[in-house]
Amino acid sequence: MKILYINASLMDYLQDIIYGGLVKILGTNNVHPVPFNYSFYFNLRKYPKNIGYHKCGLFAYLKNRFLSFNYDCVIVSSTKHQSFDFYSKILDIIPDSCPIAFLDGGDWAEIGGDLARLGYPNLYQNTIKKRPFDLIFKREMLKNVDYPSNVYPCPFAFNMDSIKNTKKVTAKKYDVSFWANESHISRTKIFSLLKGKYDCEENGTSRECSFGSFNRKGNFYFEELKRCKIVLNVRGMGWDTLRFWEVPALGTFMLSQKPSIVIPDDFTDKMNIAYFENDFSDLYEKIDYYLQNDSVREKIASAGYEHLCKYHTDIARAKSIIKRINNL
Repeated sequence: MKILYINASLMDYLQDIIYGGLVKILGTNNVHPVPFNYSFYFNLRKYPKNIGYHKCGLFAYLKNRFLSFNYDCVIVSSTKHQSFDFYSKILDIIPDSCPIAFLDGGDWAEIGGDLARLGYPNLYQNTIKKRPFDLIFKREMLKNVDYPSNVYPCPFAFNMDSIKNTKKVTAKKYDVSFWANESHISRTKIFSLLKGKYDCEENGTSRECSFGSFNRKGNFYFEELKRCKIVLNVRGMGWDTLRFWEVPALGTFMLSQKPSIVIPDDFTDKMNIAYFENDFSDLYEKIDYYLQNDSVREKIASAGYEHLCKYHTDIARAKSIIKRINNL
């Protein structure tokens, strides 16, 4: 299979994750990203800005420059206007027999909703009037909401190559951490609940300590997560967060708000993850229990790692997309 991967040069987590998975399966010669995206070819910035980087991809890009259409599938890989603008320019040369998929990694639950959020309210509808997408892979696919039959869940996943150079960490330095921007009322609430509790303010878990200003980036960020007994996860602008996948990938224990989105091969409470109630009513109870029960906590963390490696890597997510395309 040869894929034309229409992307936005701006960072887009789902776009980058799926690109990384596709090239590992199909090879760089068979996944051609356009327009040019330097983050796929140059590992210049620290995680999470380089999730889609793949060594040796630049040579394949130069060899396969988009001069004529010779692809088995087209993927519009982001909900940003740059992707849709390029797609609209080449739509007329895409054969009717060639399937077109849309990778909707935006924060809004509506299909293509992030285009409206970002200031292009009519762009999605105007685009699909010309030709509807054959398949849609949706990150924020809410539970108990009816979506069209060609829409499938596609939350974030994890590129295990991102942590291959992290140092081994054995000692747990922090009890409870939540290092994040205050991007949703749920995060405002959890910062309030954690104020003056455990070791949160000492380790940087507070409203005043913006995640964007942290020096916890790249490998050091991963190593610091490994040093936590409990890492909390709470929704941001969307239910899906990178942290939800990072923490089990590191073999660290995660106590999470339960995402209200469809997750294929989901985690199971008390088996490979631990959840607290969405209203935070049992947050302290859950934290106290897992702080006091090291063996239970570590058993769940280990099972979470195994579950993620089996079902939720960039490769696993890309395989599911390829399978859907092949079944059209």
